[in-house]
Amino acid sequence: MQKLFENGRFFFLLPLMFWVASTSAQEETLFQDWDVVGAFGGPFVEIGAINGEVSGNVGGGGALVLEDFFLGGYGLGSRSPRYTVDDPETGDAINYRIRFKHGGLWLGYAHRQHKVAHLYTSLRIGWGRARLDDAPAPEIEDRVFVLTPEVGVEFNVFKFFKLGLSGGYRWVNGVTQLPGLGNSDFGSPIGMVTFRFGGFGDYSDWDDDWD
Repeated sequence: MQKLFENGRFFFLLPLMFWVASTSAQEETLFQDWDVVGAFGGPFVEIGAINGEVSGNVGGGGALVLEDFFLGGYGLGSRSPRYTVDDPETGDAINYRIRFKHGGLWLGYAHRQHKVAHLYTSLRIGWGRARLDDAPAPEIEDRVFVLTPEVGVEFNVFKFFKLGLSGGYRWVNGVTQLPGLGNSDFGSPIGMVTFRFGGFGDYSDWDDDWD
């Protein structure tokens, strides 16, 4: 399951999961008082810094739309520039590549989402790996925990497509084994571009904004 999140393939399975859930028998649930009004999935790009160098993380996510809230999952991955480490035994320089990927839960809230432009906020709670590899030496890896809160503006481009622009901060914990690198080298302010395709609820309110 963790690999499914990390590789960003989770959102491709969400429509099938939502269909199965909608056809199952009714029973009491934690979110019983909230109506499931839609679902979406799509890619996104996160721009941040790793080891002081700007890099892009590419991934995707999907979620159920619960009125003004959404609940789902995401996956992100990046391939950052080279990173040189001196071999402690020989003193030779080892030229690694930093890889960073994570995935998990995606929670969010969109205020008055039927408006053409509206505010939204979200929180991604993920698990993944920070790794040094692609070198003539054994790879080095840490398991990490990642929290990414964000706030931004979402635009209703079409009734089935929304474009989100946001900013936030990526907080990382668990980097202990990578030589010369720590949590702060993976934590960073971030900018996001999100593409969401699907159904988002009651479209009747949209007509007032487009007319």
